[in-house]
Amino acid sequence: MNKHFLFVEANTTGTGLLAIKKARELGFTPVFFTEKPERYHGLNELECHVVVTDTKSQAELTDSVAQVIKEGREIAGIMSTSDYYLESVAKLARKFGWTGNSLEAIEACRNKAIFRERLQVHQVTQPEFVAIGSLEALIEARSSISLPCVVKPADDSGSNNVRLCFSWDEVEHMAAEILAIKHNARGQETARTVLLEQYVEGPEFSVETFSWQGQCFVIGITQKRLTGYPFFVEAGHIFPAPLSTEEKQEIERTVERALAAVNYQFGAAHTEVKWTSAGCVVIEVNARLAGGMIPELVRRSTGIDLLLQQIRCAAGLAPELSQTIEEQCYAGIHFLVSESQGTFSGMHGMDTVRNLPGIAEVAVHAKIGQSVQPPQNFSHRLGYVIVEGKHYSETAELIQQVKDSLKVQVGQQLESGV
Repeated sequence: MNKHFLFVEANTTGTGLLAIKKARELGFTPVFFTEKPERYHGLNELECHVVVTDTKSQAELTDSVAQVIKEGREIAGIMSTSDYYLESVAKLARKFGWTGNSLEAIEACRNKAIFRERLQVHQVTQPEFVAIGSLEALIEARSSISLPCVVKPADDSGSNNVRLCFSWDEVEHMAAEILAIKHNARGQETARTVLLEQYVEGPEFSVETFSWQGQCFVIGITQKRLTGYPFFVEAGHIFPAPLSTEEKQEIERTVERALAAVNYQFGAAHTEVKWTSAGCVVIEVNARLAGGMIPELVRRSTGIDLLLQQIRCAAGLAPELSQTIEEQCYAGIHFLVSESQGTFSGMHGMDTVRNLPGIAEVAVHAKIGQSVQPPQNFSHRLGYVIVEGKHYSETAELIQQVKDSLKVQVGQQLESGV
C-alpha cells in the first residue's frame, strides 16, 4: 500500500502546489488540508485528496488528520510550504511521531522577538533590538534604539508591514498600525508584538541550508536586490553570490551558529544576512525553503531539487546531498513591479526580452485591468524573468538588459519595471 503524505495549506506562489506533484514523484499519495480550496488555482487538476477543515483551529485540524489515519492510510510525513502553518505542522508531527523540527525551534524562527533573544544568548551577531507590546513601551524603547530603525511585526511573513522609519512619529505610526492587526492574512491571531531593530547597512544575502539530524549542509549563498524603499521588497536575486572565500566562510559559520542557537535539526532553512564592515549580521532565519523562486535558481545552478529533498526529509528519508556542492552556472531572477499606482494594461518589450540569449523563463501574473502600486511587500510583484549565465558578470548584465527592456504599462503611462 502506498504511503500518504500530508500537506497543511500552502503558499500561493512558487513552490505551493508544485510540492504536491513532487510528493507523487516520490511515490506518495498527497493529502491536502485546507480551509479554502478555491484559494489555490489548479488544485482541482492535481491528483490529490483534499480535506476541507478549519486549519486555523489546531483542535479541528488534529481531528481531521486523526480521521485520515483512522481510515487506514499509512502516513509518511507532513509539511507546509506556508510560514503561517509551520507551528501547526510541528505540533502534529510531535503528536503523531513524524519527522520534523521541534515546536520550540519553529516558534523561535516564526516569532522574531524570540529569535532575537535566542541569538543574544548564544552571542550571534545581530542588530540591536527591542520588542514592544504596546505604544506606551515606545517611551522606554527610545533609549535603546537609534534612528533610523526598522519596524516590523514579530510574526508575519513576506515582508508585510516591514518599514524603515526615520523619526519617532513614523515609528509610533507604524507600531500602532502593526499592534492594531489582530489577524494575519490567513485569519490566524497575531502575536501583536512589534520589533524595533537597528538599521544595518550593507549588501544583503540569503543562505540556503539543509539540515538532517542536526547536521547542516550549506547549499549556497544568494545575492539579493531590494526595492520599494522605505519598505523591504526583494526585486531580484543571483545564485551563487559573488563573494570572496573569506566572506563566504564567515557567512556560513555565522548562519550555522544561528541555526544551532534555535536547535534547528531538520530540513531546509532560508537565512537572511547582511555583510557589513564588522562582518556578517543575521537578520532572520526562515524555517522553510526560500521563496522568490530561489529554489528554482538553485536547481538550475546546482541540479539540486530542494523541494524534493524537503519532502524526503519530512518523510523520514535522509536527503540525497553531496558534501561538495558544485555550481554549473549562475542563475538570476528579476521581479516585475510597478513604479506608480494605477491600472495594469500590459507589458512593453516582452518580445525583445524573450529573444535575449540566456532567458530561461518569463512569467507575468498580473491581469489586464487589475490595480497595481509601487511594491510594499512580495504580493505586489507582477511577474518575473529568470536568466542563466556562465559567469556572474554575464548574468548580472543580462538582468540589467531585462530591466532596461521590459516596461510596465499603467494606464497610458509607460514605466520601468525597476
